[in-house]
Amino acid sequence: MRIAVIGPGAIGTLFAALLFRAGHEVWLLDRDPERAARLNTRGLRVEGLSGSWRAQVQATADLPHVPEPELILICVKAYDTASAADSAAQIPGAAPVLTLQNGLGNVETLARRLGRGRILGGATAMGATLLAAGRVRHAGLGETIIAEPGGRLTPRLRRVAGALKSALPVSLSEDLAGVLWTKAILNCGINPVGALTRLRNGDLVRFPHARRCVAAAVEEGAAVAAAKGIHLAYRNMGRRAEAACRATAENINSMLQDILLGRRTEVEAINGAVVRAGRAARVPTPMNAALWRLVKALEEGAGRRVSESALKR
Repeated sequence: MRIAVIGPGAIGTLFAALLFRAGHEVWLLDRDPERAARLNTRGLRVEGLSGSWRAQVQATADLPHVPEPELILICVKAYDTASAADSAAQIPGAAPVLTLQNGLGNVETLARRLGRGRILGGATAMGATLLAAGRVRHAGLGETIIAEPGGRLTPRLRRVAGALKSALPVSLSEDLAGVLWTKAILNCGINPVGALTRLRNGDLVRFPHARRCVAAAVEEGAAVAAAKGIHLAYRNMGRRAEAACRATAENINSMLQDILLGRRTEVEAINGAVVRAGRAARVPTPMNAALWRLVKALEEGAGRRVSESALKR
């Protein structure tokens, strides 16, 4: 299958490489022409759980001249979803568009720009750390779940799943809202607590105070989902969060990666979305609100943090 991957970040790089290794024709689409040219020349390098290997995908920023794909995979940050939708609109043809992004609201944003009929949604438990442009550490192995917004197991959904299954563990769901909310609720605990403490996923359940913060945020998210009538994949989301942390123990979660690199995070689409949904459903979310504001404070003060050198003056 010819697959276009929009977004050369950690997950986009990992998925592009895995799909290439499985025999697919992969185009990695980047908005930075110079970086795309480097990726096209050097290829992608993967290390970690799946070994050390290279993938010579085709990378470009010239979207209108990409050969018509059979699938477009959206792997950008949640705050870049509208821009990714504009990029997808420039690609020839009308291939189905699958988002595996973090957070809530991505499916709706893509549907407004590209039409609901083209959109598929899903969530992945794969862990990846971008070490440099085109170089990624495969840090966690987990299932990817995909679904149609309408809930049916359509022929195109099965076709997309078949292509992805050649490269990674994939399953189908008839409840996209449940898939997206389950992932968002896990993220609302793991990601910000990791970002604030600078702990790897495994350490979040090793230290009691970090573990309790993760559990409180996840429990609030589950209460909001229940109030909205959303069926989550796990009855005990707190226990599932702990299991996810242990399964990806060495992973540096994406929000922590962003904080360490001084970049904007996806906290608005994760904790912020839980807080807003909780407010609408009249469900209190104090832990999520605190984590949301603290991560935003880290973003705002990225250039003014006190360093160890300040103590030596």
